[in-house]
Amino acid sequence: MFLIALFLGAMLVDILLNQSAPAGIVGTALIGAAAHEFYVMTRSGGARPSTFWGVLASVAAFNLPWMAEGLENWTLDTGLLAALLLVAFIGVGRRFGREKPDAVRDVAVTLFGAFYVGVLGGYIVRIHSLSAEYGAIFVLYFVAVSKTADIGGYLSGKFLGRHKLAPAVSPNKTVEGSLGGLALSLVAAFVLAGLLPWRLSLPWTIAFAVLVNAASQFGDLAESMLKRGCNVKDSAVILPKVCGALDLIDSILISAPVGFYLIAAYCRV
Repeated sequence: MFLIALFLGAMLVDILLNQSAPAGIVGTALIGAAAHEFYVMTRSGGARPSTFWGVLASVAAFNLPWMAEGLENWTLDTGLLAALLLVAFIGVGRRFGREKPDAVRDVAVTLFGAFYVGVLGGYIVRIHSLSAEYGAIFVLYFVAVSKTADIGGYLSGKFLGRHKLAPAVSPNKTVEGSLGGLALSLVAAFVLAGLLPWRLSLPWTIAFAVLVNAASQFGDLAESMLKRGCNVKDSAVILPKVCGALDLIDSILISAPVGFYLIAAYCRV
């Protein structure tokens, strides 16, 4: 709850005072913490990624869209992936001489962590960059639709859950919870539509809620798969027994690109 309250406070400052610095600081801290948790988790699974360089690359990738406004997305993405690969090689290569790492595995895990947390998380920044005036509102709208998938899924699954959704990956997820998450995402999409600067069409609002919700639920399952693969029950390491940063944003990481391209497409109409 503390992390959520911190994020909402930063977004309100951005919307009401047009000051994006607090949101940027909170976002950077969340990405750094989530990346650190990811690398600690993969070490529990036997990998030896370069944690320092991976976290640094994740934070840089998250913030790069702020600093590279005006570049075409494909140019930014190509340069970013090349830079991340170089950083992964440097981070793992520095260990040669002291030890003989499994270079392919460790470079791959370092690169994947920076992409998974930093590059995908950076789509939040890209959503914000779609409009100087309404960027923060776009982010708040997207995050509300994405996170209500988690909230609705948890509540529906707890009280109505009967049929397992993906027991091999996440034993507690249920079909009823999935449908409840979708229903709450639809409610959030329609209720909060008044925040946006234009009247949303019914088909677009439904499509946005359904696609972002589906990506959010997939993101939650994806992190569960990673945790099970590393034999880790909880990814939180900075605030043990509290919802970790990676657990908090796992659904957002996968759904942020979906939200970005949907909002960008609507802005052009």
